[in-house]
Amino acid sequence: MKKFLGCALISLALQVSSAWAGVIEDWSNVVPSTNTGTYADSTGSKIDFATDAGPSGAKAIKLTVTLAQGGYVGIWHNISTDLSQAGNLVFMAKSTVAGEMQMALKDAYNMQYISNFQVAAGDWAPVTIAVSSFIKDPYYTPSDAVTGHPMDLSKTTGMNLASHIVGAAVIEVGPISSDKGGGAANASAGASAAPAAAAPAVSNGSAVVVSDFSTDDPKTYGTFQDSNGSSYVVSFKTGPKKKYLFVTYNYVNGGYCGMWCRAGQTWDGISLVGAKNLTLTVFSKDPVVLGLALKDKNNNQYVAEAPSTKGGGKWENITVSLDSFKLDPYYTPPDAVKGAAQDFSLVKTFNIQPKTVGKFVFAVDKVVAK
Repeated sequence: MKKFLGCALISLALQVSSAWAGVIEDWSNVVPSTNTGTYADSTGSKIDFATDAGPSGAKAIKLTVTLAQGGYVGIWHNISTDLSQAGNLVFMAKSTVAGEMQMALKDAYNMQYISNFQVAAGDWAPVTIAVSSFIKDPYYTPSDAVTGHPMDLSKTTGMNLASHIVGAAVIEVGPISSDKGGGAANASAGASAAPAAAAPAVSNGSAVVVSDFSTDDPKTYGTFQDSNGSSYVVSFKTGPKKKYLFVTYNYVNGGYCGMWCRAGQTWDGISLVGAKNLTLTVFSKDPVVLGLALKDKNNNQYVAEAPSTKGGGKWENITVSLDSFKLDPYYTPPDAVKGAAQDFSLVKTFNIQPKTVGKFVFAVDKVVAK
């Protein structure tokens, strides 16, 4: 289980230039077993860390990792900073193997919040993590956590970096800064985070494209899975006439896996006012059931299950009524306005989460609201 360890001696943590801007960690004061340490499963995963030369003459934290399939591995690091006004965390990173990483933050109530991000192979590349993308860690609650509060990063006391890249990799992360930008989930540093004055509504039989998967920009999607062996691998393929999402997953009974996606072509969001249904164009060799989730204007999450695909190796349309979306009974986003009425006038992200247990593949050409 992923934990924050050694949370004492926070006075040794990083320097902060202001409550919302500047470098919050420059890796100049990493003290093993005092303000930084490792954690790993007992099935073969292992990790070592050291400081190394970073981008543009700065320092970096260097993680030498071996992750066993279905395991977990990472470092904990004590910090002391105010991220309550931060919009994004921005830094440079690189890896010998491209893939998914996870950052965790420990808030003023000692609750742990997590967000995934992509790291590229090769040279240093920029990474932006929207603070609004952090969700309560579904696997681990610290023993000293005070539950029942929304996320409060005014006193952020811990930071984890974990690898989701199965096998061996050497991953480096440069100085981490905060800015007062966006807040749209995993938006790029230059993306507009403020919504447009009014997103166009669905009316008179018109349709709104929720996603056509025409971009494979890793900042517009991300994956999630349990630590019990489930996996969800995304790629983008180009057919004779279209680009589409291709998914290979292994859903372990009792676990979960899936992905979040940006809704619309920009981070301004879309309106589903007037829409009756969501229709997905799906390809599957075997029948599969897909779960969907929408995060509304009040940041509450609503979920529904689409009908099973027929399979047979053909493209088909599956439709789920918007009326069937109900408040998620298992997860409330930390920024949700609890008790607010459902409001799909502004939707910025949606989730696709398979419900059919086992190993399957499927593809999605587009998602349309009408």
